[in-house]
Amino acid sequence: MTIPGWLGARYYAWRPWLPERLLYHPDFFRVRALLRLDPALGAAHARIRLRHILVGALTHVPYYRRTVPVTPDEARHEPLHEVLARFPLLSKDEVMAQQRAFLDARFDPRTLFYATSGGSSGQGIGMWRSKRVADIEKAFFSHEWGRFGFSFNKARTLRIGADARRLAHESPWRIVGNRLMLSPYHINARYKAEIAGAIQRFQPAFVHAYPSSAAALAELLSPGDIGMQPRAVLLASEPATGPQLAAIGRLFRCPVSVNYGLCERTNLAFANHVDGVTSPYAFQPLYGWSENRLADGRAEIVGTSLWNDVMPLIRYRTGDYGLIEPDGRCAAIDGRGHEFLVDRYGNHIPGLAIVIDEATWDFVRLYQVRQRQAGAIALAVVGRHGPLSAAQKAFLLNAQLRRWGGFFDIDIEEENDIPLAANGKRKLVVGLT
Repeated sequence: MTIPGWLGARYYAWRPWLPERLLYHPDFFRVRALLRLDPALGAAHARIRLRHILVGALTHVPYYRRTVPVTPDEARHEPLHEVLARFPLLSKDEVMAQQRAFLDARFDPRTLFYATSGGSSGQGIGMWRSKRVADIEKAFFSHEWGRFGFSFNKARTLRIGADARRLAHESPWRIVGNRLMLSPYHINARYKAEIAGAIQRFQPAFVHAYPSSAAALAELLSPGDIGMQPRAVLLASEPATGPQLAAIGRLFRCPVSVNYGLCERTNLAFANHVDGVTSPYAFQPLYGWSENRLADGRAEIVGTSLWNDVMPLIRYRTGDYGLIEPDGRCAAIDGRGHEFLVDRYGNHIPGLAIVIDEATWDFVRLYQVRQRQAGAIALAVVGRHGPLSAAQKAFLLNAQLRRWGGFFDIDIEEENDIPLAANGKRKLVVGLT
C-alpha cells in the first residue's frame, strides 16, 4: 500500500531510521528465524504449515467447506498427502468467478489489502491479504536478498518498477527515502544524460527492477556512464531471458537474482545469474507447497500457499510450466511472455507495464494489449458478465489515457474471447512484428 502526498514523503524519509519491530508484524521475524533453520527442520515446519492451512480452509473458507469431501478433524489426523490429494485442482477462472467464497469467513474484506494482477496472460486475479501476510511475503525476499546485504529499509536502491512510473512530461527520476525511483517509461536516449547523472550522484548499492526495464537501461548506458558497481541486481515481476541477463550483467558487473512469484502467493523460486551462468530455479519449500500437474507431456506448476490464511489457494494451477525435481530445483520455467511496445516518440516500453485498474476486474474477464502501428495501442477486452456498458468502456479508456495518453493513442476493442497461443496461454501483449 502506498502513502500519498507529504505524509508519504516524510514516512519514507524517516523509514530507514525506524526500528524494524515498528515496521513489521511479529511473524515477519518468526519467518526469518525459520528460514535460518537446518533444511530438515524447515521441511518439517512446512508440513506443519500445510496441515494448518488445510484445516483452516476446511473450517472457515466457504468454497472448501462446500466442495472438499474432508472434515477438519480428518484433515488434522489423516496422512497429510492423502488429505491434500482430496482437494481438487483449482483454476484462476474458478477463483475469480466466486472470489468471496475463497475468503476466510473470519475476515472482513474492508479491513484487508486487495491486490490484482493481469500477469503475463491478461487474465486477471484479485487477492485479499492482511498486513501480516504482506510482511511474511517480504520476509522471504529479505532472507534471499539479504545474502547480498540487501535491506528494504536501509539499502540505497535504484528502483525501476510500476511504483516509479511518471507521466510523459515529468522528470524520469525522483528520490523517495533510500530509493532512487526511475520511471520504466522514460528509459530512452532523450533522458540518457539525466538518468546517468542521477545514478552517478545517488550511487545505489542495489538495483531492484523489472528484467525488461533493467535490460533497457543496459542497452542505453555503459558502465562508464554510471560510474558505480552495485552489490546485486534484484529482478522481479517478469520472466528474464538469457540476452536480458547478459546485458544486465555487462552494465552492472555483479550477481543478478531472478525470482518466480505470483500475486496468488502460492509459489516462490529464485535463480542467480553470475559470471554469465544462470543457475536452476530453487523453489522455496517454506513459502508454498509446490507440485506438478502432468498433462500433454508438460509439467504445469501447481501451488498451495502456506501462509495466506486470509484467502488460501490450495492446489492452484499457475498456468506456468516447469518440471520441479524432488529437491525443489527447476531447470527452466515456461509460459510467461513479454514484448515491447513502441510509443509515439519511437521509444520501447515493456508491454507488461500496461495494466488495468483493480476495479476493472469487476467487469473485465480478459484483456490483451495490441499494437498495429507505432504510437498507438488497442486494449482488447472480454466482459466478465457480457458486453461492457458505455460507462464501463469510458472508465477503462479514461484510466488508460490518464496513464498513457502522453505516450500512445488508445482505443478499446471489445471481444467475445481472446484465444490461447500455441504454448497454451493467452498473450498479454501482441506487438509490432
